Amino acid sequence: MKQPIECLTAGQINKALDKLAQASSKLTDDFIAAGRGHELPSETRTKSDPLARKYSDIQDARSRLEIEIALRYGPGAPRRLPRGFGVSSRCAEKP
Repeated sequence: MKQPIECLTAGQINKALDKLAQASSKLTDDFIAAGRGHELPSETRTKSDPLARKYSDIQDARSRLEIEIALRYGPGAPRRLPRGFGVSSRCAEKP
């Protein structure tokens, strides 16, 4: 993402989540093809090979988006932002 997460609209956040879901699905196929389909996420996180790094990158990006959703929505936040949630007021705080 080129923009800070807090400067993304709800639609942009949801689109980013969709792209991450697609990347995660493909990565799952790659893990299976590499004979690592049985590997637990906690095991993958301790490794530094290209598949493990890609997994960590995807999960970290997803986590940042989920945190942003929770910050904007508040308690009981859905997995995706509903319409009407524009950019965060924190966006203006960036230099």
